[in-house]
Amino acid sequence: MHRMICEVRRRPRWAALLLFIGLGACQEATSGPVASHELLEQGADNVVFGMTSFMTANGIREGRVEADTAFMYADSARAKLRQMRIVFYNEDGTEKATVEGTSGEWDQNTDMMLARGDVLLVVHSDGRRIESAEIHYDPSEEKIWSDSATVQTLANGRVTRGSSFESDMEFRNVRISNIRGAIAR
Repeated sequence: MHRMICEVRRRPRWAALLLFIGLGACQEATSGPVASHELLEQGADNVVFGMTSFMTANGIREGRVEADTAFMYADSARAKLRQMRIVFYNEDGTEKATVEGTSGEWDQNTDMMLARGDVLLVVHSDGRRIESAEIHYDPSEEKIWSDSATVQTLANGRVTRGSSFESDMEFRNVRISNIRGAIAR
C-alpha cells in the first residue's frame, strides 16, 4: 500500500511540470509584416535570396549569374537583381570575364543583361578593368557595351577614359568612344 501512495504523489508533480512547460511555450502571437516595406513594394511573384543560375547555349555553359536577391515576375522572363555578379566562360570552361554591379536586370529567355551601379568588368586573360555606371550584354550580338562614361585600366596601370565603350565577347576589339586621355601610372 505504501508503494501505491508514492505513485499517486508522483502523478501530480508530473502533471504540474507538464502544465508549467506548456504554459511557458505559449506566447502572444506577433503581428506585422514578415517582409520589409521595400520588399513588398517590388510586387514580385517570387523572391530568391542567394540566387545562382547558369546561361547555356546548345548544352554548353556560357556563364553564371549570381545575385544576393532576385525578384521574379510570373508575367515576364525578366528578373531584377541586387548585388549581381555575372561570370562568362571560355569554351574550355575557364573564366573569361566577370561583371559586378549593385543592381541589374536579366532576361531569362534571351540571357540579355543590364548591370547598374558602379559596375566593374574584369577581363581575366589580360587583367583589364572597365568601370561604368551601367554595362549591357547581348548574347545574340555577342557584345558587351556601355553608353555611360567609361574608365578602362590595363594591367600595366594605363588608364583610358571615354564617354562609352563596346567590345566583342573575346575582348579583342574593345572600342572606347571620345577618349579623354590615356595616363600611365
